[in-house]
Amino acid sequence: MGDPNVLKQLRTSLHSYSLLYVEDNEGLNTQATILFKKFFDNVISAYDGEEGLRLFQQHRPQIVISDINMPKMDGLKMSEAIHEIDADTIIIITTAHDELDFLHQSIKIGIFDYLTKPLKIDTLVETFTRCVHTLTESFHRKIFNANLHAVFNYQNNLVLLLHERNVVIANQPCLDFFDVPNIEALRKRFHSFGEILLEHKSFVYDHESMEWFEHISSQMGRVFNVKIADTHDISHHFILTFQRVPEKEGYAVLSLNDVTELGLLKLYDSNAVEQESIVKDEKTVRALIEMAMRSGAKLKVHNLYKGLNITNDGLVIDIDKKKITLKTPYVQLKAMQHENIFYLTSELFPMAILAEGLKRIDLEDQSVVFDHYRLVQTSPTRRETIRVSPDKNITVTVLYEERKFEADLEIMDVSLRGMRVQVPFLPAGFTEKHSVILDIVIAGDSRPQIINTSAEVFRINEMNRRFEVVFTYDLNPQGQKNMVDYIAKRQIILIREFKGMQYEK
Repeated sequence: MGDPNVLKQLRTSLHSYSLLYVEDNEGLNTQATILFKKFFDNVISAYDGEEGLRLFQQHRPQIVISDINMPKMDGLKMSEAIHEIDADTIIIITTAHDELDFLHQSIKIGIFDYLTKPLKIDTLVETFTRCVHTLTESFHRKIFNANLHAVFNYQNNLVLLLHERNVVIANQPCLDFFDVPNIEALRKRFHSFGEILLEHKSFVYDHESMEWFEHISSQMGRVFNVKIADTHDISHHFILTFQRVPEKEGYAVLSLNDVTELGLLKLYDSNAVEQESIVKDEKTVRALIEMAMRSGAKLKVHNLYKGLNITNDGLVIDIDKKKITLKTPYVQLKAMQHENIFYLTSELFPMAILAEGLKRIDLEDQSVVFDHYRLVQTSPTRRETIRVSPDKNITVTVLYEERKFEADLEIMDVSLRGMRVQVPFLPAGFTEKHSVILDIVIAGDSRPQIINTSAEVFRINEMNRRFEVVFTYDLNPQGQKNMVDYIAKRQIILIREFKGMQYEK
């Protein structure tokens, strides 16, 4: 009779399932039913195919074992009818001898197994064990599909399945948004998804320099801004994500998260006066950061350590009124400690965000809390040239109207294109756009390198008892080489310095 422990475990696995046994031989039917009750709590017996089909419709058992040759309806016809009712039903065919024609037909119908009589306990144990595995997998799949259906239809996001560029399935929130009863009605209204996307500055939509599908499908993992109108012609701001379906060529899933209530549409497409007022509004900037947090968009955190660009990923984990908490690696937090500010960038943002008002930097938790932020046109990522803070090996003399600046001059940073200095006072009449001569001296191991160049006053900022002056210049080839060498050496020194600073508490 087999291993009692195996039989006990198998019975435990099968007790919640029902078995229908169909056999026209009364004696064999009675004996086999007694045997099957060792595995199943509920065994239903029938003596021909018609009775078997009727009992199946009445009781809906998960497993059916049937003879082939029976009066009124044979086992294969009954099996075919059962699978039309429920394709997941496990059907096992029994026969007194090998019959290849019946075997081939059984395969076409989708019979689970084909057993010869008399039935042996070891064979049944092996077959029923496979039945348990199949039934369990089917049960899990049904639970998963039921929950997937619930997620698909009852989440707030609009979700669409695309084949190439065309919508083939849409969830209920999507149908509700466009006020259509089904996917056929949606397809009649829009031939392709591209027609839904409206023009908006820096957003994704079809125009001369962009084909929407090529644009998003070539940038997997990114998120995109799109504008779509509802049935009342009210424009909505969505964050779009795109994901290809694995192993299904041409299929992809679009998810659209409605962020209209954040009121950010004007920020991306407004006139200069409106945009200037929006940029200064911390509420608007906070809404931008919240949009990125809700859509799961990647943020980049940027700092400058004496001109050295330090960049890492960042994740907003909390927004509480004005305070925002950001997670970022330890090395980035050390750079923040030095600068006391940082920049945030994202493909979703129209420009960089400057974060100020750092309230707490937690090196152990790898987080920073800040409460002041604004949009800025410039950021470390937009610098055309590398700027580094100098050391004592570089000095400069400024000649203005053939006279030397007599004031103490401090170089703040230097690049291939310009230099920023601080002075305690300015000569009379010294203003922006004026031409000057710069004598730059770079001390070397053997002899100093001298760069003599004309320059222009690009900007003057009045600070606390000092003036900050930015000079721009166009160096000759030798001057460029000397400056490149200096900046490269200075960068190496700053990298070592910053690495050492990381281990400080």
